[in-house]
Amino acid sequence: MMHRFSPVALLAALFSTSLAAQTVRYDVTLMSTTQRQFHVAADFPAAGKETLFVSLPAWSPGNYEIQNYARYVHGFGAKNPAGQSLRWDRGDKDTWRVVTGRADRVTVEFDFIADTIDLSTARVTQNFGQFLGTNLFLFEEGQNGRAAEVRFHVPADWQITTSLTGPVNGVYRAADYHELADAMTFVGRYSLDSLQADGKWIRIAVWPAADYTPAVAANIRKGVSKMAPVQNKIMGGAPYDSYTIFFNVIHEPVGFGGGLEHSASQYDIMPAGAFADPAGTLGDFMYPLISHEFFHLWNVKRIRPAEMWPYDYHAEQYTPLLWWSEGVTDYYGDLTNLRAGLWTPEQFLDNATSNIREVESAPEPWSAEDGSEATWIHEVYVNSSQLYYPKGSLLGFLLDISIRDATDNAHNLDEVMRALFTRYYRQNKGFRTADLLNELRTAGMPAVDSFYRRYIDGRDSLPYEAVFAKAGLVLSRQVVTTPFVGVSTGPTPAGGLMVQEVTPGSAAEQAGVQAGDVITNLGDVAIASDPDWGATFRTRYRGKAGQPFTITVQRSGQTLKLNSVVREHTVATFRLQRAPNPTAKQTKIWQGLASGL
Repeated sequence: MMHRFSPVALLAALFSTSLAAQTVRYDVTLMSTTQRQFHVAADFPAAGKETLFVSLPAWSPGNYEIQNYARYVHGFGAKNPAGQSLRWDRGDKDTWRVVTGRADRVTVEFDFIADTIDLSTARVTQNFGQFLGTNLFLFEEGQNGRAAEVRFHVPADWQITTSLTGPVNGVYRAADYHELADAMTFVGRYSLDSLQADGKWIRIAVWPAADYTPAVAANIRKGVSKMAPVQNKIMGGAPYDSYTIFFNVIHEPVGFGGGLEHSASQYDIMPAGAFADPAGTLGDFMYPLISHEFFHLWNVKRIRPAEMWPYDYHAEQYTPLLWWSEGVTDYYGDLTNLRAGLWTPEQFLDNATSNIREVESAPEPWSAEDGSEATWIHEVYVNSSQLYYPKGSLLGFLLDISIRDATDNAHNLDEVMRALFTRYYRQNKGFRTADLLNELRTAGMPAVDSFYRRYIDGRDSLPYEAVFAKAGLVLSRQVVTTPFVGVSTGPTPAGGLMVQEVTPGSAAEQAGVQAGDVITNLGDVAIASDPDWGATFRTRYRGKAGQPFTITVQRSGQTLKLNSVVREHTVATFRLQRAPNPTAKQTKIWQGLASGL
């Protein structure tokens, strides 16, 4: 039977045709693993325009650092639908101007160098490639609302895992540029696993596949299956239909480990030795990392400071609120592990103790807001741009206890987080400091303005003892003078100790120790044969400031003996524990915090 074409159907068809005409179409091709490059073609609607302005982002949301992805671009060109070359030039550091020649559509092509190990930069190696949408996907200035289609061209036996929607007939889709830019993608040969948690599918993609052993898989699956329901309960349900954990395990020297959050995924990088041991036991940082990035589903990807709403992909977006967005997310990541039974109360409190130690050892007083603003510049000395993580976590802990104490455990910080989600994200807007303080006040936080002036905007030492006592927790302090080498290290796959950073002014810097060195001896303390080498070194050299000693390292296949002298520094040691005989109210507050009830 022939159907009559109604006016409503005609309008719908025209609307659909109009949307299709405005869609940006991308083709991503892996040129070769030896060249370590992606080739990108982006087809833009251009009807009625004499000049098309297209740009690559300068940074990736969540990674507060100007990366200037345009620096990896070469072989740029543009053409019309007939294949004729179009004239173009650079508009600024990350924008190209293309003369359309009155073509209805314009295709822009370029090659992208993908050879960097980083949380927000593309990489191709061996049988694998990965990228973030901000790396490869150009956008037309002022047109971030356009839908996008993406096609991948990779070897036939390669997998494709992406947070884009699809595929349908080989085509993946994004509703707008923000979704496209946020899309993490793996291509190649890697392990791909999945599980259901709280009725939602979660995928786990790990490269290299050999690192996802059955024992590792069991431990990651256990952690994720316990974390998701806890966080969904805090926030009132999962904000995704499916979620992907992308993981790179790095077997070559790398000076960091960490993760980057996305709207429906996270991308994590860990050195092999910190990922898991040969028995499949996960490194100590693994559960905190996964849990932290998972809670970013709400705090940062949806609950966002007003200064970052909407995103400006060209420049820094300064906000005083990253202590909340990142630091309080850290608190909830740790709280999740406690509530899920992945951590004991002692592990949770030991982690808080570590945060206190890190914050209190800063060489200068600084505020949580200052650290939030400074994150873009990577300070050389204080580096408060990293310290707002532990300080923000501690602020979340103290605020939670204070609200529970003032309301006899009837209200808590979870309510503040849910209120921000409902009243700001759901209303399609960001929140400001005044909004946050108002939500804290509404939840029952006493003396909000004074707390803010002294401990968030101000530089007063946090009121640990007074507030922790309300939850039946006791903080003990002890000041000690101890030998200090001045290196941060990570394990090597062979079980060695690789230098990641050297502290300015330290014995290690004086000796000429470099990042990437593998330390074998500190004086007469053999690192490899002493699992508690730090304690041994401190005992052996305590009180011997100025005494010569050597630091023995492996560097580029050579053994070097580097001369230095013993240096000491004075540090405060802390220990946070539960009180032996808490009151009924203290017990109620701790149990409410630890259980979420």
